[in-house]
Amino acid sequence: MPRRRTPDPLAKTVGARIRQLREESGLTMEKLAYESDLGSKGYLSDIEKGLARPTLRTLKVLADHLGVLPLDLLTFPEDDERQRLVDRIRTMSSAEIKKLSKALADQDQR
Repeated sequence: MPRRRTPDPLAKTVGARIRQLREESGLTMEKLAYESDLGSKGYLSDIEKGLARPTLRTLKVLADHLGVLPLDLLTFPEDDERQRLVDRIRTMSSAEIKKLSKALADQDQR
């Protein structure tokens, strides 16, 4: 498929999220592309700019190498409170998540 000349709006948003998570992980574009077997730094660059639409498999590979769930690549915390909450959970420890889950379950039983 030829390279896009203008970014796809959704692909651009997903690409920006991938870039944010990559930078949070301290990975360079080159290192992530190499370690995840994406093929090239150029392809990852196109994904991050919204010039390429990643497949589900590519999103899974990127998520695995970034140490996040595929859900996290499609969560945009700046959009609304629910997505901010999902993003906050991403950084919580397992113990904190269990405690939060229990509190929510207890609240549901009231």
